Amino acid sequence: MNKSISDVIEQFIMSSLDDDSFIELSRNDLAKFFACVPSQINYVLNTRFTLNRGFVVESQRGGAGYIKVSRLTDNDDNFLKSALELCNKPISLTESCQLLNHIKDRKLLTSHECELIKTTISPKALNNPINIDNNLRANILKQVIIKLMQKGDDKH
Repeated sequence: MNKSISDVIEQFIMSSLDDDSFIELSRNDLAKFFACVPSQINYVLNTRFTLNRGFVVESQRGGAGYIKVSRLTDNDDNFLKSALELCNKPISLTESCQLLNHIKDRKLLTSHECELIKTTISPKALNNPINIDNNLRANILKQVIIKLMQKGDDKH
């Protein structure tokens, strides 16, 4: 059975990550290495290295552009710190919901709490232009995560 180029690229990135929590890559270098177009690399990153699968992908375009693929750790404190960093920039509704689902899957939020927060960050609740929504959404999520981190401190 032949593997697709996407499978091969995914395997390469996963093996490069191995025991590390993150890896920085060049999109163009990867495309040259696999003899594919850079959009193929984007496709793999966008579909196989998602928040739902426990990854965060940061990208900087331009001459010295890079891709940073980070694995969300199993440790709740480190996971929340990584999630907090995600909220230092605008975050879309889709990304927000994926992040909240991941937090819920770790049992740091109940299903009901997760749905309540999703309601508060919905476009209907924010009632602002999309670019403001993403900034507001990031700020709201940041405050939720900070509160979750404080809740973890209360256990100690």
